[in-house]
Amino acid sequence: MPARPRVPAHLIGRELERHHRHRDDSTTVSGHHNDNLVVRLSPALTRAAGEPDGLLGTFRTPRKTVQVVPRMWRDEAEVLTAVHPYLAEVPRYLGRAGDTALYTYVEGAPLSARAPRGTALGDRTLVRMASIFGQLSTVPEEALPPRPAGWPADGDSAGFLEALVTFTEKHVHQANEPDFGRLFKAVGIPPEAMETFREQARSLAPRPFGLLHTDLHRDNLIETPGGGIAVIDWEIALYGDPLHDLATHLVRMAYTDRERELLVELWRGQMARRGHRARLAGMKTDLELYVDFELAQSVYADTLRAALSLPPRAGGARLRAALDRAARDVRRALTRARGPLRVLDPVSVDDIREALHDWYAEHAPAVLHPEPAAAPVPAGAAVTAGAAVTAGAAVARPTGVEQPPTARR
Repeated sequence: MPARPRVPAHLIGRELERHHRHRDDSTTVSGHHNDNLVVRLSPALTRAAGEPDGLLGTFRTPRKTVQVVPRMWRDEAEVLTAVHPYLAEVPRYLGRAGDTALYTYVEGAPLSARAPRGTALGDRTLVRMASIFGQLSTVPEEALPPRPAGWPADGDSAGFLEALVTFTEKHVHQANEPDFGRLFKAVGIPPEAMETFREQARSLAPRPFGLLHTDLHRDNLIETPGGGIAVIDWEIALYGDPLHDLATHLVRMAYTDRERELLVELWRGQMARRGHRARLAGMKTDLELYVDFELAQSVYADTLRAALSLPPRAGGARLRAALDRAARDVRRALTRARGPLRVLDPVSVDDIREALHDWYAEHAPAVLHPEPAAAPVPAGAAVTAGAAVTAGAAVARPTGVEQPPTARR
């Protein structure tokens, strides 16, 4: 069932047009999934929504992007509408005008603002993080949008991971082969990188499925003025094996070793206390397989992102600096995934820089593929293409905004 708007489309369209005319009272931020316009909403719109005056809102307009991660549901608003009764601190859907949806803006600061990747967050934050996973586990399937036809059956963990493998191989690797194939090879991504995971998927223990955010990293976790942690960016949510959500979280958070172990134990405790002991089946070995898969498939995403980050029509010092940054990013991803990819000696930064330069010379300005309506994973299971993991970006605040907004809320 489509998410029910609280504000008529014509009011949202009028508000959006007003802020496009008066850019001084708004901030635009582009992520991999959406362009986001953060604004102070007019009294007429807040009254229509039943919200207090002075409310901040975010207009989110989908972007065309390369295919990197599966997207199970087209409408993020439907997911947020289902989630809100179980996780109060998420953006609230207000309505849409055309392709642009309007949500309440979550005020606060991302975890990354006080604790960048690889630094400690503190035990109290980890307890709150585990509680978010616990709350996620309470969202019933019947509250969610329908699963696409052919989606793996509840508990079919092997089929779920195989679907992820198939998506990566077909819609990330093979689909981008014409434009990026030589680059993939030059940076050292093995041509059969996903086949090992397809074979290993068959060994997974069956676990009951649940709602997965799949992108819980430090920029999507907002510390609110009230002391809570809000969760933003739900567009690539899935319904599947909860260990996949935990694994993507561990990889993208880059915890210290101690905090990684503690978070896993806290997660285990949340599942047990909330009556989900069946989700712990085979956890010791299966979690590591999901972590390895996340590291391996991320190399494709990071390579694509690095290439597409190069500025079109640039040269000289600007291009050299961009190539240096991009090469270091790809080398970092390859180094983290050297075990899962079975790469003994990752390609050097210098060789990666040269490969990126060759790609740039042939393909600049950057090549982008439109996001398709749906893509089968596996045969018969329809999902749409999403975008790579992104780092949030601090932005200038709109007039009158006390908390500086960050990207994509």
